[in-house]
Amino acid sequence: MVLARHSCPDPAPAGLFGCGSLRDGDGEPLRPGGLALTRELVDLAGFRAGDRVVDVGCGLGASTRLLAERGVAAVGVDLVAPHGAAAFVVADAARLPFADQSLDGVLAECSLSLVEDRRQTLAEWRRVLRRGGRLGLSDVYSRDGDEGRRIATRGALCADAVAAGFHVERFEDRSAVLKAWAARFVFQHGSLDALWGAAGAGCKARLGYGLLIAVNTGALARAGA
Repeated sequence: MVLARHSCPDPAPAGLFGCGSLRDGDGEPLRPGGLALTRELVDLAGFRAGDRVVDVGCGLGASTRLLAERGVAAVGVDLVAPHGAAAFVVADAARLPFADQSLDGVLAECSLSLVEDRRQTLAEWRRVLRRGGRLGLSDVYSRDGDEGRRIATRGALCADAVAAGFHVERFEDRSAVLKAWAARFVFQHGSLDALWGAAGAGCKARLGYGLLIAVNTGALARAGA
């Protein structure tokens, strides 16, 4: 199979946020907190050597490689394959090509905020997780109640996870990483316009960044619960 080099979409309508090909001057992924925050997220999620974990929206595969270096049986998933990737499949985040209850973990960094339907996508991630399987998620969220641009509030994000059958163990605000991240992006690209695109106009000041850890309880929430 010939693997294509991952490339970012046209930034005009949607912006470059969530594009896994963005790197800083040192070659590390240009995302809030970088690989240091990824390591912390992996630790909080409790992914261990031998666990089967899918890295959803893996971009160039830096987090997938980090997991593999820890002995995790990691597979990256994205819409376009990174060049030279081995453990990788091309797939939509909301339609994963894995059997029911076949995985121990899902890692999702800056990917849930990009999907069309959060609950459907979370339900799909729950489907592939065994009972007790864990979700480690980091993403932007709305801090002021405005859910434009598909960005959930903290409460809505947790409620969607519960409705999909997860128990939310913890949510940690890490909004402090956004300032440094934005500064690095401006240094690389000249302004934040390319990051957020037209759809993000006026929304940047309202964004926060958080880590969410959730567990597949094995049972869906009751309607109205």
